Amino acid sequence: MHIGVLAAAFAAGLVLPAQAAFLNVDSGARPVGMGGAFSAIADDSNAPLYNPAGIVQVQWNELTANYANLFSGLDLHSGNDTVQLNQGYLAFTSRPIPHVGSFELSWANFDATHLYREDSVALTYARNMGDFFPILDNALALGVNLKYLRRSVTQDSFTAGDPVFAGGDTASAGTVDAGLLYHPNDGSLQGVRLALVGMNLTQPDVGFGEVDRVPMETRLGIAYQAPQLPWLVPDVDVSRRNGITTVAGGLESWLFHNTLGLRGGANSDEGSMGVSYFQMIGKRFGLRLDYAYTIPYFINDTGGSHRLALTLYF
Repeated sequence: MHIGVLAAAFAAGLVLPAQAAFLNVDSGARPVGMGGAFSAIADDSNAPLYNPAGIVQVQWNELTANYANLFSGLDLHSGNDTVQLNQGYLAFTSRPIPHVGSFELSWANFDATHLYREDSVALTYARNMGDFFPILDNALALGVNLKYLRRSVTQDSFTAGDPVFAGGDTASAGTVDAGLLYHPNDGSLQGVRLALVGMNLTQPDVGFGEVDRVPMETRLGIAYQAPQLPWLVPDVDVSRRNGITTVAGGLESWLFHNTLGLRGGANSDEGSMGVSYFQMIGKRFGLRLDYAYTIPYFINDTGGSHRLALTLYF
């Protein structure tokens, strides 16, 4: 592959020349601020990235835009060009439709300047199982993502004749995610939140010159919002992909009547912290600003990654 793509790949651990496309890199400023431990919370438009069942908790229309500059200060070059690693996320979540369910449309992107990019478009549907089994009383939700994945490279004089790209410099495929969220609102388990998620269930092939399957990932999450301390929520996620188990943990606190959000977290790759500001504008419109900062453990010469998100409620 192009030297810039390789540099970006090995520096970020995101893309390898022959395999490992669409590695699960945490996205969304709020979830990343908790170390990526979000599957058992998943109560906003970031939910499809962690647990599609979570969108049943969204009671407003939400429009979210997120941008991330990954590993700022890392000196990556391709010829005379400086290579930057960027991540984006754009999503619209509808308020629940009675007797139908909840929907979201989202787009996630990773790119190494103009050299390499990955795009994922997802249509998410979720519904409370209480609509079918009243005894559950909306304590259990099921959600699915229908995803379209596409990756592409920009060729130059060094790669134009490479047989790897004989079939083209783009590859695409479809796949499915599914998630469960258990969140009882009363009884002895009130405040407990449990999540079970399977991602890339069909293990789609997005290879260029050879088979390159996106591996399936399973995720188990647990969070607890104590009735006595509703403003403080710890969350732990355990995920497994390609035979590797990863643990992430985080803590979120909303203060001053849910105006200021503070969070922190860590996983096996990085430590994180984040802050949010929420403001209602009248009775029918609101906005939230999220910021997250992460510092990697194993990559030198970087000032860390910065993520900023804006969410509109209406």
